[in-house]
Amino acid sequence: MPMLQELDSTQVALVVREAAERNVPLAVCARRDDRWVNLHSRFVAVKDDRILIEIPAGEDGSCPYEFSPAEKIGLNFKLKHHKYICTATAAGVTGFALNDGTEMPVLGICWPAHMHRLQRRAYLRVDVPPNRIVRASFWLGGLEAEPAGGSAIVPVWPGAVTNISAGGLQLRATAEAGGALDVGDVVGMRLLFALGSESVYADAQFRHKEDATGEVLMGFQFLGLGQTRQSQQALKLISAKVAEFQRPVGHRADRREQE
Repeated sequence: MPMLQELDSTQVALVVREAAERNVPLAVCARRDDRWVNLHSRFVAVKDDRILIEIPAGEDGSCPYEFSPAEKIGLNFKLKHHKYICTATAAGVTGFALNDGTEMPVLGICWPAHMHRLQRRAYLRVDVPPNRIVRASFWLGGLEAEPAGGSAIVPVWPGAVTNISAGGLQLRATAEAGGALDVGDVVGMRLLFALGSESVYADAQFRHKEDATGEVLMGFQFLGLGQTRQSQQALKLISAKVAEFQRPVGHRADRREQE
């Protein structure tokens, strides 16, 4: 069974209604200043021809975001043994009556035309096998800021990926690279799984680092992966490589959930 499957309209309706009944947490990706930002929400209800979700906010919950009508947003959520990814259109803020008689503001979104289901094991972190090399290069500002060549103004740092999932990766880089980024910074990233292979590009957010004998281990979370046609291809390739790396180690693969 492939890691990534496209659902038909009937399957989409069943998944969304069950997610709404369970008030499933929801990650929302939005484009701000030519880059993706990660927001948090949850399903509230399905009403008429709209899906209602909590007003998306930042990680600390203190900064609700405003969405203009017809704005495209990316959604992903977990339900049972799968993750679901889609792009939807914001329809505007409305009110939703709670059982206690109070009303809460919610964001209405249109039903997505397409939705992909990703096996949860694609989001389980797996180490890069000792006989394989996955190279990465990254730069500040996201994909849109990719420089024509590395420079002191817009440097491009190299790294060796140590583990990876469809949610993100950890790489080994120089101490200089680790010192140049602050947690929360967004970078553009290029991955190369083998010499002569197709490059994979993604936006990513720097999440943490760990000193490692003159180098640093840096953790990144992918942003907006699967939300555009180009990033869907990137997600398919990354998921295929995750599955490939899992095969030799079987149940001994690292089962830690990617951030």
